[in-house]
Amino acid sequence: MGTITFNPDDLAATRTALGLTIGTDVLAPNGSGSNLTGLPASGGTIDLTASGAVTAGKTLILNSDGTVSQISATSISEIIGSSYTPSGETAGEGGFVDYNTTADVFMFVNRSTISGSNICRASVLSLNSSMAITETEAPITCGGSGACYSVRYSAVHDRLLAHYQNGSPYYPSVNTVSYSVSNGLDVDAVSNLHGANLPYGSSIFIGTDDNTIASLYYTPTSVSTGYVRFGGLTTGSDASLDSYASDGEADAGISTSGETYRYYDTPIWFPDEARLILLTHGYHSSTDYRVRLGYGSVTGSGGSASYSEIGEDNWQDSDRFDYAGHVRYNSDLKRAIWFDGKHLRSLSMNGGYNKSSLFELQSSYPSIDGWCLVGIPGTDKIVCFGGDAADSNKLSYWLVTVTTGTNAASDSFTKDSGPNQISTDVPYYNLTAAYSPDVDGFLVRVPLDAAASKTYGVRVARSTTNVTSSNFVGFASNSVSDGGTVTVQLPGAIATPTQGSLTVGTKYYVKNDGTIGTSDDGYGIAGRAASSTKLIVEERA
Repeated sequence: MGTITFNPDDLAATRTALGLTIGTDVLAPNGSGSNLTGLPASGGTIDLTASGAVTAGKTLILNSDGTVSQISATSISEIIGSSYTPSGETAGEGGFVDYNTTADVFMFVNRSTISGSNICRASVLSLNSSMAITETEAPITCGGSGACYSVRYSAVHDRLLAHYQNGSPYYPSVNTVSYSVSNGLDVDAVSNLHGANLPYGSSIFIGTDDNTIASLYYTPTSVSTGYVRFGGLTTGSDASLDSYASDGEADAGISTSGETYRYYDTPIWFPDEARLILLTHGYHSSTDYRVRLGYGSVTGSGGSASYSEIGEDNWQDSDRFDYAGHVRYNSDLKRAIWFDGKHLRSLSMNGGYNKSSLFELQSSYPSIDGWCLVGIPGTDKIVCFGGDAADSNKLSYWLVTVTTGTNAASDSFTKDSGPNQISTDVPYYNLTAAYSPDVDGFLVRVPLDAAASKTYGVRVARSTTNVTSSNFVGFASNSVSDGGTVTVQLPGAIATPTQGSLTVGTKYYVKNDGTIGTSDDGYGIAGRAASSTKLIVEERA
């Protein structure tokens, strides 16, 4: 790029260097009314390299390498693989799965009956691009014999953190599980969190580099006994050599609101704001559960961390619950999403605590309480799994788009598809699922009533796009092949969209398939029509 010299003794030359005309021309009437001559061309353009073929008049995105590509949508077909059941399993109970991004495998911890032994077990499964499941590591004994209520994988530690109800005595407890190709599965000893029976809690990693474990647990016979505990994890060469340390627990501090007791307790960490939500469900009746939550800040780290409450919320419009360990932060949406089998709600902490209105996914609750949701990384899509209440509670999925606003209060949900039947199985409590970006597939574990569990590999039917809420850059003014130079029309320029038939004065928005339309799908503003074929390109936001 060249340099421009500002010469106070030769302003005409300076204006010319800047691409302007001389001062007397800028405001000069052209002799035929009030029109002005000498004005520089409006808008701007930039020449960039095309990644893929580009057609003049099409919308473009800016890629991370500085190239541009034409906005397009790609159709992905549904695939549902055959079910998997562990060898010898006669009953599969509640449990959880998460995806190990280091080894690219799914790690499970769940309670099951195998060869007459009813205990918690860990296992590892793999999924291929055809949604076929391979048992990488057969189930081994793991953790508390009571039940598993949450698992979370940390790539920082390369560990799966599991939260249990221990067995005899039935204390809340945690441990870690590791997996490597060379070493297989290894399991840490269980660390009890409290000296009484407080089931239905869960634990997560929080803080910088997952330096702290946060656990939340209540007694299901009282509303006044609930605790938050922070711990520190020291990892060994595998999980069997890990250690957990904590300086103690504190009252969770969430006030009561007429409930008899509390169930399904989940801590939720918002990393951008460094805020922690402690969410639980107050039991009013078998068909009336109401979310109670507190939110606050965490100081310190590891076992010496402490929590300070900032505020609370008491939902009066929800009837059921999301399971312990299910509600988690979505880094793409910067939201946590709550799901009770019928309704969805988003939570945010930017600018303080906010929640969305309830969104009705289906008109009735499944008769059996088995559901979960998982986000698709890099997108604004979530997938809800559960029983289809309108079709005998058969295992199904719904694809949902979450459009985020300034905060959760202005968020909205759109049901893209569903219910889409996976099988005729009826989920029975603690349905769990996780997603693999490596094969674009979900593993969905389905506990069944008085029967062995089934696990399915599922690729969700959908349309994907290369446009996001932030990468639309402008319109192509010329057609080029891959690697060619395309002139990109930026905000202020006059573009000629390929579709035509525009309505003068109407604002148009970017669509996921490369077209423009009058509804805002969250990809930004394209511009405003100046004629039936011309569009003034505007800033995206």
